[in-house]
Formats: sequence, C-alpha cells, structure tokens
Amino acid sequence: MLVPENEKFLEIENDKLEKIKSYIQNSKSKNTQKSYSADWKHFTEWCKSNKRSPLPSDVGTICLYITELAETHKYSTLRRRLSSISEAHRFKRYPTPTRAFEVQALMDGIKRENGSRQQSKKALMIQILPELINRIDTSTIQGIRDKAILLLGFALASRRSELVSINIEDLEINDFGMDVRIRETKTKNDDLVKGVVFTYNEYCPVAATSNWIEKAGILSGPLFRSIDRHGNIKDRLSDQSIALIVKKYIGELGMDERDFAAHSLRSGLSTSAAMLGMTDIAIMKQTGHKTREMVDRYVQAGLRYKNNASSILKNL
Repeated sequence: MLVPENEKFLEIENDKLEKIKSYIQNSKSKNTQKSYSADWKHFTEWCKSNKRSPLPSDVGTICLYITELAETHKYSTLRRRLSSISEAHRFKRYPTPTRAFEVQALMDGIKRENGSRQQSKKALMIQILPELINRIDTSTIQGIRDKAILLLGFALASRRSELVSINIEDLEINDFGMDVRIRETKTKNDDLVKGVVFTYNEYCPVAATSNWIEKAGILSGPLFRSIDRHGNIKDRLSDQSIALIVKKYIGELGMDERDFAAHSLRSGLSTSAAMLGMTDIAIMKQTGHKTREMVDRYVQAGLRYKNNASSILKNL
C-alpha cells in the first residue's frame, strides 16, 4: 500500500516518520492491502501493454481498462479495481479519475447489461454441521484442529482472515463460555470481542478449541497453525487453508465442494440463526456488521420458508 509523500512529511524526523507510515499502512486490513496490491499490479501491467500512464491516469484509460475487464470479470471485481486505482491516486495526491462522470456512467451501463449479483457460495447450515463434524477423524492432531476450526469459525460467524488472526492471548474462558478478541476486522471495529457459549455437547466450540490447544501444546501466539505430513505443528495457518478445510469435509459428505467456501461458515451461522428466530441485533453482534444491509440478506434467506404464502397449497 502506498504512503503519501510531500514536503510536510519530509520535515518530520525519520523515526517519527516511520511510525506515521506504519499507522497509515495499517489503516487497511492485511487482506485489503493484498487485494489493492494485486489490483494495482494488474492495472499497471495492462497500462504498460497498452502504452498508457497508470499514475496519474486519465478518464479514457480507466474507461478502456474497465470495458476490457467487463468481458471476463464480475461487476464486484470491477468496483474493487476502481477502488484500488483511486487509492493509489489519493496517496500520491493526484486527482482520481475513477470518480469522473464517464466512469460512473460506464459502470452503470455494465451493471445494467451484465448484472451485479455475485455468485454466492452456499451457507453451511446448522442442519448439516453435525454430519460434517462427524466426518472428521479426531484421533489425529489435524482432525482435532479441523474440528476446532469449523466449530469456532461457525460460532463466531467469522471471516477467514479474522479466524486465522486469533492468538491464544485473545481467548478468555469464563463461566458462560469464551470471549474471543478479533484483531483483523474488515469493518474496523476496535477491540471487537465476540462471545461463544458452552453447548455441553460434542459440538461445543469452546471444548473443541480447548482440546486443540491442549493436544497441540500451544502456550502463546497463533491459535490455528499448519501441520506438516509428519504431524509437526508449524506456523500460523493461512486464510486460504480455511476454505480448503471446509471444502475437504463437504466433499466427504458427497456434496459439491465448489458450492462452498470459508465464507460458508459465516453465512451459515447468520442464516441458521435467523431461521431459528434469533433477532437481527443478536446476529449483528456476532457477525460484527455495522449496518443491517448484509445481515438482512442472511435474515431473508433464513426466513424464506417460514410463514411462506405458498404453504396454502397444503390446504388442497
């Protein structure tokens, strides 16, 4: 991620300047920074191939780039690319061409013609969670870890980046369950703490997490870690691994693993909770959403078959 450079910054002492740059660097989550970096690389390579200037760029360049991209990419990807280009211009204090009328009109046209709905992955609903967990071989250290990942990930309704960022120090068990401090939050909720209750059954996320910590012999640092083929516990697990773990056990159930991803845990808890009558506020507290827009989608999906007008056919 770029850091602004101007005369005022140059007047600051080096040690303080580095601290300022560090805070600016962390104004976005690591995942967002990675996305911006990848998007910017793609744009600059495209500009090089087409003999265009990436920074500063102009409206014509942006329109050509987006039009070409629209042939093969989703609308959501186009929006993210524009955000990345805009961010690069902002940090170099150039006027951003992405906000021009022509660019916005182009995006409206693409949205109208190609549609904007993303191909969402299926929610991992609570009804299939027990069968999924029962597929795990908990006689192995990897199985113990995977059970804890799936149950805690579901219970927290967490994003994959949030789940792998958890450290042992972020956990605190109490009389009711466990408090989990979430460090990597997309919505920038400072010191977001989520509670997970004891369920007193074999699907208890608190018990599964505690069992993993005990069997892995972890005393501090990353909670979820990679395991080599010899059973040795290594470094912090990557967020991509969460998706692979979900897909692995979904596949073992005979379901199409392509329909599911790491986000299926988050949407699964939200949709299942709505189906079982939990309030919007309770769901938002667990997901960490600041607005109701996304949560409403989960709620609508969860309530789709409750009090459904088509049920009058039962009276025939």
